[in-house]
Amino acid sequence: MKTQNMLDYIGDKMDAVDFDGDLDLNWDKEARVFEVELTMTVEAAKGYEVEDQDGQTIDDGEIDYSDAILFYDATRLNGDDYKDNYLAVFGFQGKQGIAKATVDAVFAYLQEVLDDGQSDLMDFVDGTSDADTFELHFDEAKYQTAYAKQPEASRHEYLPYPQY
Repeated sequence: MKTQNMLDYIGDKMDAVDFDGDLDLNWDKEARVFEVELTMTVEAAKGYEVEDQDGQTIDDGEIDYSDAILFYDATRLNGDDYKDNYLAVFGFQGKQGIAKATVDAVFAYLQEVLDDGQSDLMDFVDGTSDADTFELHFDEAKYQTAYAKQPEASRHEYLPYPQY
């Protein structure tokens, strides 16, 4: 039986997420990074205006919110350089890849983030939220709790970097 690589395994995990929005997997072979991009779309209350991060006013009723998780080759890049641009960043060890437990924990916790985020975004655009801005939050402690629930064996089982 052929061992699954990072690309296939992350793709399978994305397919298993229960999410009304879009999840896309982008692989930059040259940079050796994977982005799991997520997009939520909700209908805003009639007449409600939202200003996006570029300062553009959106008032057509449909509001999109996008964010992403980055998996990067820690032997080539410094993840701290990218933390401000992503919901979360996770390093992997070059061709060795990433521990299966890390990916499993990311997607176990991501389901909670998406569920809560979708609800919070709906509250934001219908005017029932007190927040001035909307963004998703990735709680490191909750991720660590999800990681702690992973079987010990999967912490030592690595998903290799793809060889395409």
